[in-house]
Amino acid sequence: MSTCHRLRNLVRDSNDLWRQKFKERWTKLYSELKETSDILWFDMVVLRFKVAKNVKDSLEGFSSVCYPVGQPPHELMDYLISHNYPIISSASSVLFIEDELTKIIHHQTSKVNENLTSKNYARKVLQYLRSQRIQSMWLNLMSRPNSEKSLLEGAVLIAQWGQIEQEHLTSLQEVEQILDNIVLRARQLVHINGIVLDPENRRTVRQVLNCVNQVLYEEMGFKGNTENYYAHENSYIDKVLETRRGIPITLCIIYHEVAKRMGILCEPVSFPQHFLLRWREYPEREDADSYTFIDAFNQGASHQPRSCPAMIGQPRQNIRREAYAAVPAEQVFQRMVNNLIQCSRGHGDRQDNRRDDQRLRNQLHFSRLACVISPGQTPSVVAYAELAAFLGIYLEDAIKLLQSRGFNDEWTRVDFEPGHWERVRQITLTKCTTKLSEQQFQTTNRVACHRPPSMRFAVGLVMNYCCFSGELLRTMYTCVIVSWDARCQATDEWVSRMTRNLIRGRDQPFYYVLTEDGNAGYVAEDDLELHPEGVVINHADIGLHFESFDGRRYVPNAEKRAEYPDDEAVALSLIG
Repeated sequence: MSTCHRLRNLVRDSNDLWRQKFKERWTKLYSELKETSDILWFDMVVLRFKVAKNVKDSLEGFSSVCYPVGQPPHELMDYLISHNYPIISSASSVLFIEDELTKIIHHQTSKVNENLTSKNYARKVLQYLRSQRIQSMWLNLMSRPNSEKSLLEGAVLIAQWGQIEQEHLTSLQEVEQILDNIVLRARQLVHINGIVLDPENRRTVRQVLNCVNQVLYEEMGFKGNTENYYAHENSYIDKVLETRRGIPITLCIIYHEVAKRMGILCEPVSFPQHFLLRWREYPEREDADSYTFIDAFNQGASHQPRSCPAMIGQPRQNIRREAYAAVPAEQVFQRMVNNLIQCSRGHGDRQDNRRDDQRLRNQLHFSRLACVISPGQTPSVVAYAELAAFLGIYLEDAIKLLQSRGFNDEWTRVDFEPGHWERVRQITLTKCTTKLSEQQFQTTNRVACHRPPSMRFAVGLVMNYCCFSGELLRTMYTCVIVSWDARCQATDEWVSRMTRNLIRGRDQPFYYVLTEDGNAGYVAEDDLELHPEGVVINHADIGLHFESFDGRRYVPNAEKRAEYPDDEAVALSLIG
């Protein structure tokens, strides 16, 4: 017995063994911890398992509080995130919690029988946790003097915000390492060609920029993404460095950073429709004529002011003088975010008349970032809050923004009567508070829905949905039923606009469905048929309603089963 006791103590006290075990199991977390000689790794392993249990137990209780709305209150998420654990700091506690959340979201071994409800709330907590951290980093960046606001740092934060649910968020240090490697190659070319940079000598500056062009465009193949211009990835600096495809503004930031490291100042220019850089090649000239403009989207081509309008198909007289001026970092960041908002709105019409919820959510997400970068701008805050009220999400955050102080309404060029923007804020605030009150009533006043005998389908079934647009165009979607009405509850105008050739008209069951493209629909029973096999539906809200997918149908979670108590037996009878 004493031998076993000694062996146990030997294993327990082998710090290097437990350090290696921790590193193998939680590699990313290990790399983020600041290792010191006094860390007891056995205790860290025990703590990591304790954090995992606490996070899982907490998430399992979210649905009973949040259903059917699905948006956890800030107080609930703050309680989970701010939980302090012994032997580590509060900052390290957050790292442990974040690591467990990403494990729940990204490290499931199978799509079948994974806990979808816990995964759903893990995603929401992770987004909340990371958004709080990124906002704090933005506040730090924007509080600096203009000369110290790094374009690269802002671009990285925008990329992190846009990819906030990814397992790994690319850091500023990782991006800087890639740029340093590019600069190293450019310096090799400068040395090989015997160039000695003199910032006052335009010939040597031009020679160095030619070396930059050779590395970026000829050797590495950077170019504008003309084939998929409106993809979100074109605005993420890490993705542009990876794919070497981007839009003018991100390619300009990369060019700006490389040139800066080479000792050349290339200033950002927010030219209409096409972002540019400029460097002062002709200091003896006046105003814009003293600058050469660089088009990083098109192989680093150089332009004089007179040729810039032709790039966007405009005559010179249509371009104002200020379009050639350098702009501060905040304007660059806002233009990047506005690009992402426009990308989220989409380009080209849908083939059907359905509302595109996924695009609206993306638009809401980036509208929030616009409020972070330039706080106190009423139009940005109102646009965000109006969309939050429309979608019924992030209402707490929208209300907090609308009630905050420090709004600056003097920026607008349009003259409004005194108090205009204050009234707009109050109207929007009323919308948000009313919507939030309705949701709170829903969560505390749930009613069981008993199905009529004539209803064919049930909650959780995977279906094929036939959607008509116009007389001939027919689109098929795969979807899952999340709820139903025994008879259509929509208006006659909606029925005439959104449905076609229904034999039973509105006098039939209508089903709320989540579709494979990330959107939702309200569908007549006539337009649905049971999917022959059952497939996974990738939708952000799937875990709000279901606890798992069993390979054939979605299994309702406890709250959904209580709301539709008769549906499970019907679903099982239909799939055999």
